Order: sequence, then structure tokens, then C-alpha cells
Amino acid sequence: MAHNDRINNLLRAIPQVEKLARDSEISSFIEDIGRNQVTRAIRSGIDEFRESILNGGEADLVLLKDKIIRRCIYKRSEKLQRVINCTGVIIHTNLGRSPLGGDILESLKENLAGYCNLEYHIPTMKRGKRGGFAEELICELTGGEDALIVNNNASSVFLILNEFAKGKEAVVSRGELIQIGGGFRIPDIMDQSGARLVEVGTTNITTLDDYKSAINEKTSMIFSAHTSNYRIQGFTESPSLKELASIAKPPVIFVRDLGSGNFINDERTGSGFEQTVFQELSQGPDLLCFSGDKLAGACQAGIITGRKDLIAALRKNPLMRMLRVDKVTYYLLQETLLKYVNEKGSNVELWKTILQSGDKVSSKVSRLLRMADAEKRKKFLKKVSVTATYGGGTMPMSEVKSSGIEFDIPGMEPEKIYEYFISCSPPIAGAVKNDKYVLDLYTVFEKDFKSLAASINELLSNRG
Repeated sequence: MAHNDRINNLLRAIPQVEKLARDSEISSFIEDIGRNQVTRAIRSGIDEFRESILNGGEADLVLLKDKIIRRCIYKRSEKLQRVINCTGVIIHTNLGRSPLGGDILESLKENLAGYCNLEYHIPTMKRGKRGGFAEELICELTGGEDALIVNNNASSVFLILNEFAKGKEAVVSRGELIQIGGGFRIPDIMDQSGARLVEVGTTNITTLDDYKSAINEKTSMIFSAHTSNYRIQGFTESPSLKELASIAKPPVIFVRDLGSGNFINDERTGSGFEQTVFQELSQGPDLLCFSGDKLAGACQAGIITGRKDLIAALRKNPLMRMLRVDKVTYYLLQETLLKYVNEKGSNVELWKTILQSGDKVSSKVSRLLRMADAEKRKKFLKKVSVTATYGGGTMPMSEVKSSGIEFDIPGMEPEKIYEYFISCSPPIAGAVKNDKYVLDLYTVFEKDFKSLAASINELLSNRG
């Protein structure tokens, strides 16, 4: 048979898309990723398989099926799903920031599966405003006269600037012109809001007189941003919040962007921990804003609190229609804030993690090691001391003592071990530290142990 005829016969033997879609292993992915995605995986697999045949590659249809299944698995891995966090980063931006507790999610299912009173005030039997109860809880915790919830803290900053500084000047220290995650910068947000940025001082030194000198008839705001994701150390100077509040005379207002919103005072966090929102607001800002999914331990949201008249103006801003949040966000915030109000903040899932002792983490490591193959764990695994971090633009330079498992498998680079664990089900995110792959157990929950042990044992079994 001529070479071309042989190639043509091999190409004709490739099954049609419809036939491959009926294969039980391939069709099982339809529920996970959708029929169209499976069809795309089949077409891409056929194209690659056809190209391989034309280039002299093997024409085994098993290989074709394997290519398609691999594509389906790849696509399924892109879905939002549970990930076991063994990075030691407590508020991990890439992994959803603060962990949500199972109790709140069960309560969410019970109360929001169906209809709810999102904009209905049951006591008066009339239409009500969104988030009223959650906003009352914020006032209880912060000492603010009123509060407002938007979809993230960048929205908080934008809304405040748009309402009170559009076409006017906002004075900011050069040492606080921060960039937050995703490349969003305070100067850019100010520009888009219509406010005119007035920079004062230098990167490391800004005095109260610098602010005073910048205030004129065009000034509408003194804006202070907490340097939550970096620290300027050494020869530095900046006014206190009380000092800034003292020079913000009407019509100038003083706005504080706190970044992370902490509601907990606990000696176990050590000295130098973030001030609470109450402590910050008590020093005089007219408005203060912070994130809901950092130290507050809830979900993504921007929380604004402070003077009642200013909050009322923000609530009427046309942008609120775009920046408001949904019923799920209000509920998650409401239930998380209730724990703080009832002095049960240590039961918030994030704070359970933060407040755990070093001994508890060490015992978690020992327990997981006992679940691994006894003979092989001695050859390839080692308990090590590591340091966890807060992450998420919170408490930079601060580290927490932790414990983990270090992998040393001959012939297997740390990056390959990383690829193995992140490909597991559920995915396991570890870290490469000092050229070794490490699972840090500071951020591991009880429900994670069974999956972790199974994935570790599978890896050790494959390495023989």
C-alpha cells in the first residue's frame, strides 16, 4: 500500500465527534464542564491527533482518547473549587483570601435557598433598604454613626472620592500612594473618580505642616491610606490620625482607607498587631473604609463607616446601583459580624486559624506523618519548622511560627512535586522553600487530612 493511501486510511479511521462524545469516560465530563466544552476538547484532540499522524506519529486511538480526557481534566481544573491551602499564607489572595466557616455556609443554605427579605422590611410590611441589619452591626463594632456596604474596598475608595472630591483636590502623602492587588493604584483610582490628587511630603517623611500648606479653597479631602501591604522603616515621620483630624475643618473632610478591618483585640496576636476599626475611627476620621475579606474574616466587600450625613450622601450616589452587593454577601457579612458583636470572634474561621498555637500546628504535622506509609515517610519526608505569613496585603513583615512536612525525593525536583500536588483532587497548594517542597500545616483544616494523606501516599507509592 502506498504511503499516502496508508495515511488516508489512518485518518479515515478517526472516529467522528459524535461517536467520541458518546464514549462513557468522555461523556462523564459533560456534567462537570458542559457539553460544549467536551465537544471542544474532542475537536482539539482530533486536530492534534490528525497532525501527529501526518507527521509520522503513532495512530493508536487509545492515544486520541487520552488526549481528549486530558483536555477535559484540564478544563475541569479551571472551575472554582475547594483547594487545600498548605502554603502557610493565611489570607491568600489567590486562594479566596479569608476562609469561610462551614457553619455559616450551612446557615446560608438554610436561609437563602429560596426567597429572602433582601428589600422587604418585615416589621413594617413595607419595602426596605438592603443590608440594614448588617450595617447596624458594623456601627456597633466600629462606633460609626452609619455604615454602607459595597462590592470591594477599591469601590469604597472610588465612591468616596467621586462623591466628595470630584472636580476638587484630595491631599495625600507621597508615602501612601499605594498600589493594591491586580495593579490598581491610588492615583489611578483618584483620576478615574474625578478627584485631583495633591501629593505632599516625601516617601518617608510627611509632616503635619506639609498637609496644612496644601489645604486651600479647592481642597475637599485629606486622604490617608494604611500601608497595609508594605512598611517604610528607618528614618520616617508621619502625623497621627488625631493630628490629621484636627486640621480637617469643614468643608474639608478626613478619610481613612484602613485596608484590612480588624475587630479582634487578643494578646495572642502579640504586640504591633493591626489596630481595630473602632480604635482607628475613634481617632477622628470622618469616614473610614476597609475590606470584608481580610482580617474581618468574611467575604469580598467594601465597608464604609463614619458620619451619618456623609454616608447618606454616598447612599444616594448613582454609582451605588453598580457598586451594591447581593443577598449572599449581605448574609455572609451579617452572620460573621454577629459573632464579633456576641464576643465570639475567635470562632470566626479565619481567627480560629490565626489564634491556634504553635504546638497545635506541630501536632497536626505529627498526625499527618503517622497517616503516611511508615517505611517511605522515613526515606522521603521530614518534619520541619517554617514560618507562616498573614498575606492578602495584611501585616507585612509579620511572621508566625509554624510546622510543615518537607519532601526530599531523589530524582524529583521540588517543582515537579508541586505540579503533582496541585493536580490532585482536591488540589493541594504547597510551596517551594529553600529548594525543597514543603506542606505548611498552619492553614490546614480537619477536613483536609484524609485527602492530604491519600495524595501523599499515592506520591510515595509511585516513587517506590
